[in-house]
Amino acid sequence: MQGMSRRAALAALAALSACAPTAEQQAAALTPSAAATAVRARESRRFDTGDRTLLLQSVIGVLQDLGYSIEESQAQQGVVVASRIAGGRVRAQVVLRPAADRGATIVRATFQRVVPRPGAMLAYGETLDDPAIYQGFFEKLAQSLFLTAHEI
Repeated sequence: MQGMSRRAALAALAALSACAPTAEQQAAALTPSAAATAVRARESRRFDTGDRTLLLQSVIGVLQDLGYSIEESQAQQGVVVASRIAGGRVRAQVVLRPAADRGATIVRATFQRVVPRPGAMLAYGETLDDPAIYQGFFEKLAQSLFLTAHEI
């Protein structure tokens, strides 16, 4: 009986080692696809300021100007969550993180249409991929930062 379990363990080990990914497969799994890189580029902008308070205030102001109600703001984590109902419920999530070079900040915004599921208690978010939404948000944010920086 003991020999049988040892053979089964060796067979299982051999089967697992045959499934082990190669170094190339591991590198490919960790490398973002061209589509993922394009999405990240659309959703992110670099701003030449390290003033997170100013950025958070500007993000909140821009979202409110666009008709969003702020649901959550966590200054320490650099996160703002907002939503609006016009034309269906849309949820915006904005995250700030320091850029690799000091004195700059990366702002990433995600806009999702909230889609209710019939019979389910929870809805799901369908990410909006219209570049005009992101471009409009970032243009207004850049304008707000410019006006604030020049005290206009």
